[in-house]
Amino acid sequence: LPNEILDAVFDHLSQDTLTRVALVSRRWRAVAERLIYTSVVISEVVPRTSPTVFKGLPTMPAVPALTLRCCETLSSYPHLADAVRRFHLRWQTASVESPALLLVVAQNIVQTLVPTLAHLESLDLAFGLAEHVRPAPPLPPFRLPALRSLALQGIGAPLEPVLRAHPALQHLKLSDCPRPLRLRADDVPHLASFRGCPAQAAAVLPGRPVQALGLVGDEPFVSERDLAGLAAGSAPLRSLDLSGMSVTPTLLRDVSRHLSHIEWLKVRLALRHTLHYALSGIRLLAALTTVLGAFRNLRGLDLSPTNTEMHLCVAWTGACPSLRRVVFPSRTEW
Repeated sequence: LPNEILDAVFDHLSQDTLTRVALVSRRWRAVAERLIYTSVVISEVVPRTSPTVFKGLPTMPAVPALTLRCCETLSSYPHLADAVRRFHLRWQTASVESPALLLVVAQNIVQTLVPTLAHLESLDLAFGLAEHVRPAPPLPPFRLPALRSLALQGIGAPLEPVLRAHPALQHLKLSDCPRPLRLRADDVPHLASFRGCPAQAAAVLPGRPVQALGLVGDEPFVSERDLAGLAAGSAPLRSLDLSGMSVTPTLLRDVSRHLSHIEWLKVRLALRHTLHYALSGIRLLAALTTVLGAFRNLRGLDLSPTNTEMHLCVAWTGACPSLRRVVFPSRTEW
């Protein structure tokens, strides 16, 4: 069969199946590898320390072994780097003692590997280093002509030069950068969706055609100044995702004054299914009746579940190890 036929057949296979197919022959491997590396998604828990190679030697600083192997492969085989369309790295670094080596690895990935991914369309880097390194070092500049989706987390470095280098960007996620961005009027002019803290969103949305917005934060509060910025986009917001922050009727009332044209709304209400459902929970839901009436075009409402139920069940099973099933007043079972 011609390579084009093999490519069309292999395109319907899963990643695991493609890995096995690549072992059949050199020809099949050449076709399968390009499909395998089209989407690179790595989620890795970085250990406290790396295991030693020889007995008796001191432990080495922690390194993301899976990430390093993948990056080495892409650096050694340019034809595979050319095939990458999605490159997502997510590190969990909570147990890392010394992040100095991780910082060097992250900077090398951004500075030397990422620019070689010439056809990259989606880039998601969650290094988890912002809380370990203060102040955050500058992010090495890179430029990817085909990039349409960018998500950065755990980096904390100034991001304006990166955004300025990608005017065709359409989707942007900045989950843990509380500093408002200082963008010029002609930066990211085609942005269609954004996710970040309210201060960031208020700085990004004015003058840009963002129609899908997600807000994140620890406080159930958005200032009037930020709300005014959210309403200053060049296109009306159609979708608002508030599941990344605790929502109260007061917050929704404030939002409705500026964004009454929202068509789809996703919120996270505390204690929605717990034992307080019959008291505070039902009152909270009842209070939404008047608030929701202010959203004139609302077509969809998503009440996202919370982790409160899980935390309660964990505590209860710790006190009562024989417990196997919990049914909350809302009929949700754990």
